[in-house]
Amino acid sequence: MKKIVLAAVISISVLSCKKEVTFEYKHADKPATITCENVDAKLLSEAYYAFENAILIQAKNTNRRPNTNITPENALKNFIARSRGNIRITDYVTEESFVVFNTLKGLGIWNGPQLKNDATITECIGNEISNPVIKGSFNTLRSVESLSPKLMVSAMTDNRAIRDQYKDKALMTYVALDMYYAKFFNTDFSAVTFLTEQVKPTVTPTIKTAPKAPQIGKALDLDVKKKKTAAHGPHDGHNH
Repeated sequence: MKKIVLAAVISISVLSCKKEVTFEYKHADKPATITCENVDAKLLSEAYYAFENAILIQAKNTNRRPNTNITPENALKNFIARSRGNIRITDYVTEESFVVFNTLKGLGIWNGPQLKNDATITECIGNEISNPVIKGSFNTLRSVESLSPKLMVSAMTDNRAIRDQYKDKALMTYVALDMYYAKFFNTDFSAVTFLTEQVKPTVTPTIKTAPKAPQIGKALDLDVKKKKTAAHGPHDGHNH
């Protein structure tokens, strides 16, 4: 009987330990991307920065101009533009973002591979988007349950008068949730190689030296005369 009780205690302890495994926050020192009190702002901010890190790595790995400084805004602009087509999401998945996704799933914010229009986080984002035009489009689409990545890409990019949308962390948190993590649901990760930053070889600059100018004119003639004099002597060719 004692053995049975002991086994039960051990089993409970093991299960408790598994539940106590906490999520590792790697970006907790960075500014929160959203500040609503009724959502897990810490986790959702972590999700954004993991996404930002992933697309930055992908942008740097595929960059053909080594002297170009790639900023988060550059990477976001490129990712959103490519989202209009059939983007292969596995090209952008890091081990970090995959772990974050599996934690995010516990929030219940997606309806299949799409962010819920009526989720608390969706309402929060709608309240915190800074640009009034994009904010109006977002909340209108949400109110009629038509919020989708395709329509939001148009809202963010078609109006050329809009500025700084890629610096809007609340809006980019939406991009992370509905254009990035949502695509993980229909993705087979069994054979995926996670994205890592490639170390590019350092190119040693070639030092170019100016070619030496040939000696011409009198200096060259004098050298020739000196050589002939040395070879034949000063009195060669004279009759005494």
